[in-house]
Amino acid sequence: MVEEGQLVERLAPRIEERIRYKIVKSIIDALEEQFYPPEEMFREEFVKSVEEAEKESGRIFKDREELKEYLESLV
Repeated sequence: MVEEGQLVERLAPRIEERIRYKIVKSIIDALEEQFYPPEEMFREEFVKSVEEAEKESGRIFKDREELKEYLESLV
């Protein structure tokens, strides 16, 4: 029969690891929501303007600033 102390020693590290994983995962998820909003949160007009600009220029824009510079150069 396994003693209670031995059982705790064996299970505690596993429990701590799972808790640590869940905390880190929730932090990563929260950060991703802040910096990478889901596509459905983008305005449809913005998505269309990006797609149109990519078609016209034949290139893929790496970020919003690059797209903005391209669109301003058209004016």
